[in-house]
Amino acid sequence: IADTYLSVSTPVQHALPQLLHHGHAVREQIQQRTQNNLKTLKKSQLRPLHVEGGWYAIIPTPRTRAEEEWALHLLETEKVLTQPGYFYDFETDGWLVVSLLTPEADFASGVEALERQFTA
Repeated sequence: IADTYLSVSTPVQHALPQLLHHGHAVREQIQQRTQNNLKTLKKSQLRPLHVEGGWYAIIPTPRTRAEEEWALHLLETEKVLTQPGYFYDFETDGWLVVSLLTPEADFASGVEALERQFTA
């Protein structure tokens, strides 16, 4: 149980003022990238679920494959990494989860690949 409450290392403690100083800029970059990626996704034909917060988006899949099969197919054919919904305890099949943290150009390319695959 002691491992649950390990203290922060000495180097991190000494770096804390700088970490806090730079934290605001990093948070702004993350927020801007996730917002831009969400806009890209909403402009697509993928119909994501409403995002309330965080940096993931949930996309419904065509019912032609199981969600794990879709995730593997997309990885193998398009080099697009998604996660099946059951990783997040969805009760039904047919969902993929994508990260909005992805660099914007890569994310837009991935959205295009998903659209190609889902409409093929």
